[in-house]
Amino acid sequence: MRTLVVGFGLVALVLGHAAPVSGQWLASDARRIGMAGLALGRTASVVRFNPAYRSVPPSADRRGEPRITIPIPLGLIPFFRDHPLSNISHDPLFNPDSAAFNPVEAINTLLHPPLFLQLKKPPTPTNDWIFSVGRDELVVDLGKAQQLIPEDQFGFGGSARPLDPGFGIKGVRVSVLTWLHDEVGFQLGDQLLGFLRDADSAHHNTAYTVSADALLESGVAPTISYSGRVAGDTARGFYVGGALHYYVGVAYWRTQVDSAGFETGNIIFAGPNPVMPVVHAVSRYSRAGNTLGHGVGGDVGFAFVSGPIELGVGVNDIGATITWPDTRFDTLRYAPVGDSVYSTPGPRHVTTKTELPVSYVANIGYTVGKTTLGADIVNAGRGTTVHVGGEQQVGIFVVRGGVARDQRKRIQFGWGGGLRFGSFGLDAGFWTYGSSLSNERGVTMATSLSIY
Repeated sequence: MRTLVVGFGLVALVLGHAAPVSGQWLASDARRIGMAGLALGRTASVVRFNPAYRSVPPSADRRGEPRITIPIPLGLIPFFRDHPLSNISHDPLFNPDSAAFNPVEAINTLLHPPLFLQLKKPPTPTNDWIFSVGRDELVVDLGKAQQLIPEDQFGFGGSARPLDPGFGIKGVRVSVLTWLHDEVGFQLGDQLLGFLRDADSAHHNTAYTVSADALLESGVAPTISYSGRVAGDTARGFYVGGALHYYVGVAYWRTQVDSAGFETGNIIFAGPNPVMPVVHAVSRYSRAGNTLGHGVGGDVGFAFVSGPIELGVGVNDIGATITWPDTRFDTLRYAPVGDSVYSTPGPRHVTTKTELPVSYVANIGYTVGKTTLGADIVNAGRGTTVHVGGEQQVGIFVVRGGVARDQRKRIQFGWGGGLRFGSFGLDAGFWTYGSSLSNERGVTMATSLSIY
């Protein structure tokens, strides 16, 4: 029983902590970090959302972006000092059997790779949990970790395009991009919420459950796109772009959990009806190697450059509906006889349709001399982030700063600077981030070498 309760506590803690963390922005460019995540001009993140930027010539895009950025992962030095590879199998950070294992710290390390130097960490919940167990009593006190248990429906996810190799001729580009879509949402039942968050005592004949919905799908998309200037010249021009994708789905998986948890009996740890697990879930999937999914969608965008001013808007995955013609269903239940969870095969060769979330970016930039200011609004399918920032170059020195609103609608700050020696630059950027445990922020530092 203790293992079962710990398991559900871990799920609630991990999801409650991972959701806000995964929504935070992460990049390796210290210049961008110093401006609180602001993306300017033809940076990869802007081109990913706005196909029109592929035709904006570098001569018209004077936002100081380097041609190549090489991150300097200083954070790996203290990380491997504290977690040597020679002792990795016995390290409490990675060993769940260790008494010092902290699942929240482990998932935070996974979602926040230690590339950057952590100057200040937000508070992390301890694993000092108190169990009060008796013949007819069960109370779980999670201590400070109670604050991580989400009260409302919670979720995270979005869409991504990790790779988009291709070639172009006179504005026409042919490519094959990879796409990924993931969504996770869950809701704790009222009884389980009180049991974990408020340390309520377990009651007789009561179900403590959580409902959840998780989706993961991925594939490739042969793409043809066009971008070009439709008015003006390089000093003052209006650019448009569009892309048509034929989505090929390689694998699809979705599980909807109606209820998962445990149910108490007449006497919690004794009697003819002791505590029993509760599991009822339906999975639908199309494994890699099955019939491929297919669908059509597109991107549109425009960019306007006029002297020191530049603005753009891009929208992705418009009308992107994926049809999976060979979906299979399985039902997962708990069987008291045999005390095991079993899967029952359901319908086969069922057609299922999914929709990729529409994502977008809107950005504006202003450059006068060696001063650059900008702002952007980005939504990758699950929550909107806003970045405002700028930089000022004085001789060989560059000073940067910015402010951002993250997906949890919390304000974060960025600042930094660098040295510019001809075609080379050395940059450092500082970025605040938070956790769901408190409003206290952590601070991380990124460093990178830039080639202009």
